[in-house]
Amino acid sequence: MLRSTSSPSKGISYLELVASVTIIGVLAAAIIPRLGRGKEQANATACELNVRMIELQTVLFYREQGRWPDRYLSEIAADPRYFPDGLPVCPVDGTRYIVAPDTGRVNGHRH
Repeated sequence: MLRSTSSPSKGISYLELVASVTIIGVLAAAIIPRLGRGKEQANATACELNVRMIELQTVLFYREQGRWPDRYLSEIAADPRYFPDGLPVCPVDGTRYIVAPDTGRVNGHRH
């Protein structure tokens, strides 16, 4: 005679699988947008640091040369003493930094 035992199954049911996938989807929907905002904020902070560094280097140029560099910073960019790794570009939009020729301050990069 065959006996039927009603022991619990060792796998997971379809309902448990659907519930798990739903929970993971909800968590992913809540977390992923925050990760994207973190990158945007990091790029804006990097842009602010670039602006400060460029303005500091323009003051150094002014002290050494007695005049402000040109607005596109070609004189500073050509001299590795000011920017050994090259003149930075804005990490937010990829544009060049331009300075006011009478003050050495960067124009238009406030994110």
